[in-house]
Amino acid sequence: MASLTRNQIALLKELKAAGEHGRIISLTSISRAEVAHLIGVQYIKRVRRTTRYVITERGGEALATEDR
Repeated sequence: MASLTRNQIALLKELKAAGEHGRIISLTSISRAEVAHLIGVQYIKRVRRTTRYVITERGGEALATEDR
């Protein structure tokens, strides 16, 4: 599992709560680099042809590990 910042953990929690439709990510609370990292490690993904993002199964597993 990749190491996560507080901002990344918070975003994963928000995306998990948003469900299968995901949500638009506000870059006021998280940097583009942090978002890019989450995409790179396949914890989140962009919903096709939209500006919405969803948490992946792998992201959910990482979040469960962080919550321990």
